[in-house]
Amino acid sequence: MPNEGEHIAEKAVEVAGEIAPGGFWQEVARELLKPGTLAGKLGSIILILAVVAVVYWLLKVALWRARRRLEKSAAAATGPVRARQQRAATIVSLVGNIIRWVIVLLAGIWILGALGVNLLPVLTGVGFLGAAVAFGAQTLVRDFVSGLFLLLEGQYAVGDYVNLSGNFGLVEQIGLRVTVLRDLDNQLHHIPNGTITKVTVYEEPYVNYVAEVALATPKDANKVRGAIEELSAELRAEYPLHITGIEPVHIDQDQRGITLVRLPLTIFPTQDWIATEHLVARIQLLLAELSIEVPTGLPVRVYPDIRQLTGAAETEEYA
Repeated sequence: MPNEGEHIAEKAVEVAGEIAPGGFWQEVARELLKPGTLAGKLGSIILILAVVAVVYWLLKVALWRARRRLEKSAAAATGPVRARQQRAATIVSLVGNIIRWVIVLLAGIWILGALGVNLLPVLTGVGFLGAAVAFGAQTLVRDFVSGLFLLLEGQYAVGDYVNLSGNFGLVEQIGLRVTVLRDLDNQLHHIPNGTITKVTVYEEPYVNYVAEVALATPKDANKVRGAIEELSAELRAEYPLHITGIEPVHIDQDQRGITLVRLPLTIFPTQDWIATEHLVARIQLLLAELSIEVPTGLPVRVYPDIRQLTGAAETEEYA
């Protein structure tokens, strides 16, 4: 006659079948509750978990070091070299995410196999689960598909400054489902890839501008140049993170012979108000204090400059 332990195990198997009908779960319960099963195979489970933990830790450390090395190389490089390093770091980050889920899945299957569970129903269940996800989680599938195309096309990479459908920031991480941005307020934004409809990539962390002052009297050029140089130093001290570069003030003449004083400068993306509004107002105030006249119809203006003021040598090399 069956002993008390076997009787309890059979009752537990019947309960498992009532809670989750299906031969697979009854088989799992039978294997787990069989007298001596847990005690006999506990060592195998512990060994499997230890091996999986060691492998996962080694891969995580190796990928983390590779990513940090690529990010440092990208920070020190410019132009196409920087872009390649950033894309490589993005791929390493994505591979790390995929490996994590693969290891967890394989560990689960390995443990079930060590317990003597028939794995065929497990694999069949995974297939049905995939079909359920495809039909019931269309938004999730859309995010994954969009993320796959973003990575394959290399639209942006970790370390790029981008504007994703109105969200500006530094790309911290790119996954198959979401992109993580760090904005100017140091806040992290997790943006589902399926919601990204427009991508603007700033290949360099600055936008070029030129402030231009037309003078009615050419003899005032040196005085204005000196005053604007002092002003540019003040602005650089006031906005050290917004103004990324200022070139020396120079004097030119246009085709009509009008004397122009120009100040080339670079502004951090989305902070163009410093050049187009604040700088213009400060220069106008400066000209009024110095009693400098400007030609009629030629006010102080600031316009974008498409030249690469910083890294011009790299631009010419790869042109």
